[in-house]
Amino acid sequence: MDQIPFTTGDKVTFDVMVCSDTAGQTLAAQIQGVVTVTADTTSVSYTIPWDGVLDAVTEGSIIAFYTLTPADGSAPSTSQEAIVRYSRQQPGGTVCGPDN
Repeated sequence: MDQIPFTTGDKVTFDVMVCSDTAGQTLAAQIQGVVTVTADTTSVSYTIPWDGVLDAVTEGSIIAFYTLTPADGSAPSTSQEAIVRYSRQQPGGTVCGPDN
């Protein structure tokens, strides 16, 4: 996430769902990652794990959203969900893995 003012101590919770269909209806894996902001910044990132999450399907979709919990105790805010099509299938038929 970029161009959002984050403050030291803010917590950003990323919710990620990997689905085995492109419409995001059939859940195959789910994970939640929490990042604590260590310095004032306008960028926070989270890497989705391969094992048990990204390797859960060959083709489908990924749905993600985040919740920002401000360090100052103000009310949390949640982003809209984003959905993207996901495929590890290469044109030649090979299925991508973590190293290719």
